Amino acid sequence: MSRTWLALVVLLLAAVARAAPSVPESAFGSGAPDRGNDRIEGRLVLDRDAVRGGESFRVGVLLEMDRHWHVYWRNSGQSGAPPKLAWQIPGASVGAIEWPFPEVFREAEGFITTYGYTGEVLLASPVTLSSEVISGSVEIRVDANVLVCEIQCIPGELHLSRTLAVGSESRASAEYELFERWRARVPQPLGGRGLALEAMYSQSAVRPGDSFKAALSVHACAAGRPDSERCAELEPGAARLEDSFVPDHVGGVELAVTGARRPDFLQGGFVLSLTGDASADAPATTDSRMRGVLAVTREGEPLFVEVDLPLPRAAPGAPVGQLTNPWLEAAASDSSAPALPFWRAVLLALLGGIVLNAMPCVLPVLAIKVFGLAELAQHGRAEMVRHGIAYTVGVLASMLALAAVVLALRAAGTSVGWGFQFQEPLFVAGISAVLVVFALSLFGVFELRIDVTQLADAGSQATGTRRSFFEGLLAVVLATPCTAPFVGTAVGFAFAGSTLTIVAIFLAIGLGLALPFLLVCLVPAWAKLVPRSGPWMSQLRAALGFALLGTVVWLLWILGRSSGSDAQAVLLAYLCALAAGVWIFGALQQSERPNAARVALVALVGLSLAGLRHLPVDSLPAAAAVDESLGHPFSAASVAESRARGPVFVYFTAEWCITCKVNEHGVLSDPRVRAELEKRRFEIFKGDWTRPDETIRAELARWGKAGVPLYLVYGSGETAQPIVLPELLTVDLFLNALQQVAPTPEDKT
Repeated sequence: MSRTWLALVVLLLAAVARAAPSVPESAFGSGAPDRGNDRIEGRLVLDRDAVRGGESFRVGVLLEMDRHWHVYWRNSGQSGAPPKLAWQIPGASVGAIEWPFPEVFREAEGFITTYGYTGEVLLASPVTLSSEVISGSVEIRVDANVLVCEIQCIPGELHLSRTLAVGSESRASAEYELFERWRARVPQPLGGRGLALEAMYSQSAVRPGDSFKAALSVHACAAGRPDSERCAELEPGAARLEDSFVPDHVGGVELAVTGARRPDFLQGGFVLSLTGDASADAPATTDSRMRGVLAVTREGEPLFVEVDLPLPRAAPGAPVGQLTNPWLEAAASDSSAPALPFWRAVLLALLGGIVLNAMPCVLPVLAIKVFGLAELAQHGRAEMVRHGIAYTVGVLASMLALAAVVLALRAAGTSVGWGFQFQEPLFVAGISAVLVVFALSLFGVFELRIDVTQLADAGSQATGTRRSFFEGLLAVVLATPCTAPFVGTAVGFAFAGSTLTIVAIFLAIGLGLALPFLLVCLVPAWAKLVPRSGPWMSQLRAALGFALLGTVVWLLWILGRSSGSDAQAVLLAYLCALAAGVWIFGALQQSERPNAARVALVALVGLSLAGLRHLPVDSLPAAAAVDESLGHPFSAASVAESRARGPVFVYFTAEWCITCKVNEHGVLSDPRVRAELEKRRFEIFKGDWTRPDETIRAELARWGKAGVPLYLVYGSGETAQPIVLPELLTVDLFLNALQQVAPTPEDKT
């Protein structure tokens, strides 16, 4: 009992200690640490214990992050935000932060590149004390705002203070060595470093809105002495050669390293390939510079230097010349695709294909296949294997055809994205007709193949596997508007790659889509789990038929949103006429009049094709009006203008995108989300890709995406990089992103 009371007393004292006013940090000789949040801790450090009036010294904030978490460099890259330090030192002037050379992070499966620090980092600044302060002490305070990230990001605040003695002597502190260690990693001007740098560009000047290529050559020779013995081999000062150069903020121009190589003509050095994009509102200055930091190792000695080279600029519409140079030529290590290993992209494609089986657009077809297995189980495993292989071949053939269409369109100068065929109203109408016919077959109106009892006959077997092949085709057709997790990343990688890459990624997605059904067919133990046929199967047939009709309802809704209610009504009338024709064919088939049934079938197919061809969808409105409550129509110029005024949320969607609709109804329409967007004064822009739009396709490609959805949360400021949210949203994830880029005074309390 006494131990219980003792524990209660300890807990009570701990609670009182938490509630009590904090002890001033000046009471601690080394500065009391402060936790900005659960993932980061900061400490104010000084390189002096005592200084004289008028003397210079260094102050800094030592940030320590949990394992796998990181903070950002002064240029955070395509996402994130750098730490902000506000110093308060009476009677002193504080210089700029001395940023150590950063690490390069490739996030979101390699599509987002950011720069920052893991483990710990010291952000130091020089301080000059006024000569009027000759004795006593100086209270040093700093308020720090930091963003620490792993996959998700958590903002934090640090409030630190220390007292520094001022008198007749100057005395180094125990933290002096810490400052020296981190100062050695701070890039310095190039002069006297024995390095030669040169930049080359694919055009004579860069105008607002231009995209260009660049190259940065680095070698360890003094200028004018290419054959000097000083041309030692340079090694990267980062994990990879490509990460040796980190671009800094350049007015309105975004630079990215795309590859690195060691050409024969550059003894002892290397060339970094870069791409650049100048925003349409970039300043057309004539004296702009390409800035960044470089890390190399020469003969075991690390070198960190500032890169500051000319970047010619020109006004909009000004004539520019196209330049050629060996440094700008593509190399084997260069790639316009995101920095994602090929094997990993294939694995993501395979996983994405498996996940597609759970999407609402594919589930009806998969359910039909399971139903078919129940019928086939009594005819032996060999028959099941044949159907599994036929289904897989149908899926893979469809994916090959889709890849061929993409390659053909790309060769013709047209860029496309995942699910592009659903932007064509006639395609939507055709698929609706196929599903209606399939549903009527499940209702017993007619039979697509011979009865299962005749499967022993070879010709009948061929007919049965042909149906499995067709169902594989149908599964692909219905799967393409669904951008499941992993699929968007893999397809984005494919569309940015070579012909072989596109084919490999599409086949991997197809294999993943067919894999669950194929495994059930191939593995005997799993096949035994398939239920045997019985009276319940006729009820299941009807249920599956209604599932297909539910998919038709979704397709009709897509057509109505993209081409108007008139097109929707015409298609509905066509489907009713088609159903009546199928009913007539089924009646003739069941009346044992095969010749009449064949004639009816030919007539039905001919009239159906003619009806589809003459559907008046192309003359109807291209798209439904944009719902202003969900944002203004996307425009790059409007987004840039709004970003200069405040925070912006941009999202790209399509009416045929299941994932988009789930996010919009479950997250974006949530009252908490709407309230936060309004409170933080976000302007919202909606990119509707229901019908083809090259501007939206190009914007998706810029972020490494081949399809929708895409969600970008921008903070205020034209140069702020957005937070790129995943394809599947949650309310908490979205609210956290809003708070990060647009904090309010309430957030700080």
